[in-house]
Amino acid sequence: MKGNSLSSDKLSVVVRVDVDGEQIQIAATGRVTTLSLQGLYPVVQRTRSLGGGLGVEMDLTEAMVDADALQQLQVFAELHELPVRLPAAPGNVTALPSRELQTTSRAA
Repeated sequence: MKGNSLSSDKLSVVVRVDVDGEQIQIAATGRVTTLSLQGLYPVVQRTRSLGGGLGVEMDLTEAMVDADALQQLQVFAELHELPVRLPAAPGNVTALPSRELQTTSRAA
């Protein structure tokens, strides 16, 4: 094993489906760059098309997100009403939830 996923620059993506089938989460680890986003966007689109109307959320809390990629994510999340969870960092946004899921995604 070559170290943990947090120290890797390579982006790794896992798609999780809620047991109740109400939500799908796309979780990524590694480093999110503007280049790696070009590979992540099609995963989001395919997941949404296969989800049959289920809510889709992108979880990047275990990833390192570059500043340029963060700006692109903000635009993408807003345009596609996609909740995006980001790592807590000074000056970083901790979540970009869609308006629809703001009231339902807080229970934990």
